[in-house]
Amino acid sequence: MNVNLKKTYVYLMGLFLLLSGCSIKRIAFNGIANTLAPFPAPKSDASGGIDAAAALTGEDDVKLVSEVFPTVLKMYETLHLSNPKHRGLAVMSGSLYIMYANAFVQTPADYIPETQFQKKNLEYLRAKKFYLRGADYVMQSLDTAYKGFAEAMAHYTEDKSAAFLTRCKAADVESLYWAGCGILGAFALDPMDTDVFTSVPGAVAMLERAAALYPGFNAGAIWETLTAFYAAAPESLGGGADKAEDAYQRTLELSGGQRPSVYVLYAQTFCIPAQDSAGFDEALRKALEIDSANQPNNKLTITLSQEKARWLQKMKGDYFLGD
Repeated sequence: MNVNLKKTYVYLMGLFLLLSGCSIKRIAFNGIANTLAPFPAPKSDASGGIDAAAALTGEDDVKLVSEVFPTVLKMYETLHLSNPKHRGLAVMSGSLYIMYANAFVQTPADYIPETQFQKKNLEYLRAKKFYLRGADYVMQSLDTAYKGFAEAMAHYTEDKSAAFLTRCKAADVESLYWAGCGILGAFALDPMDTDVFTSVPGAVAMLERAAALYPGFNAGAIWETLTAFYAAAPESLGGGADKAEDAYQRTLELSGGQRPSVYVLYAQTFCIPAQDSAGFDEALRKALEIDSANQPNNKLTITLSQEKARWLQKMKGDYFLGD
């Protein structure tokens, strides 16, 4: 082998090894991503995926989870930003932001007295920011699968945007759910934000499509979100008392009466506006009777919901005349 040919051979072998190393690194990275954030979310008989959130959702010490949650969230966000086309990482990062906004920013802000309006409002705006950041990450996942999806939902029209939703499959239900929750969560905290308001029809359409594809997702979680929206929104925006009642009945049926958040929702959404004091008491009693030990993977949400139920009991006089 002459010197020039040998040099060429060595160069090509070096280039091959370099590219192979990059390819192996990418494969390894995707393997980690598929394990930590499988897409679609695994069922009980899934192929090797893990429930990466179980260590959080199965914990009943709210303070412990609140302290570690930002670290877990930022770890997933870092992985997502390093691999933005991985749908599982996008959904996991987005859903964690939405969970954090709800459980550890908005809910504590709910407990701040109205006399501390500025402090309360600043926390609500912070929660809104996280809701939208989470929704944006999840929408990236949907946009990866259906190019133009995010823009279509942001400016929803029946003739153009609905076609995107018909393409969605059962594997997209988790993405549709979290994206819709993030947008509606932000809207509930700041309904005067015109950009968020414009996204509401698309958010509702995503949730309704998810409910059609998989009605029993997460024991009725989609219907629970729709109940809250239908009850609060005017008919012109897709709400209405009859739709709220129907959605609530679906939620109650699919949850098997084993999610305290459903009873808390009923107390706040139906009993307070109707000034149904007895119904309010009964709903909160049912919420507090649920034993989290029977649902080891849902201890966190049960604990948080029951804390809310106790707070509502304490604050009942602020909501009912004569109490």
